[in-house]
Amino acid sequence: MDEDAFKRDILTAFEYSYVHDDWVFPLADALAGLTAEEATWRPGPDFKGIWDIVLHMAVWTENIIQRMQRGEPVRPEEGAWPKLPDKPDEQSWAAAQRRLWNSLSALQSYMEANPLDSLSGSPYGLGDLFCRFIHNAYHIGQISKMRELRDVKASTSDRDGRSDLASSDVA
Repeated sequence: MDEDAFKRDILTAFEYSYVHDDWVFPLADALAGLTAEEATWRPGPDFKGIWDIVLHMAVWTENIIQRMQRGEPVRPEEGAWPKLPDKPDEQSWAAAQRRLWNSLSALQSYMEANPLDSLSGSPYGLGDLFCRFIHNAYHIGQISKMRELRDVKASTSDRDGRSDLASSDVA
């Protein structure tokens, strides 16, 4: 297989990790209609919420670009799980989503604009890039399941007359 064909396959794999619904729920669908309040909900005090996951995906997607550019094992400056804003609101939730979409767009642009040698420029090689595809697909699945869980808990709470979805679930 020539380099151009291999690079096309990499770009296809990237798209299938978050865009197409052939085997991964599309990210756009997973995030569609989520409010800031819903995104901050956590199933328990020791669990992450959707907003946490969105920021986590964004920093690690930004990070793979840095690794390929620098050829060094850099880690996200904000840490693996960036802190949510002190006062989560719709504007900051929209900004978090934009950050994720921008990081995915930047990664696609980097892959399209650079030769295969640059894509394997991470100190961990192409496997590092492929792992990010899997990483993001995994977290999109988590987001989808968290939405389902929240809906189940909400219907159970409504039926039982109690609120299991209190804002106190947000750490």
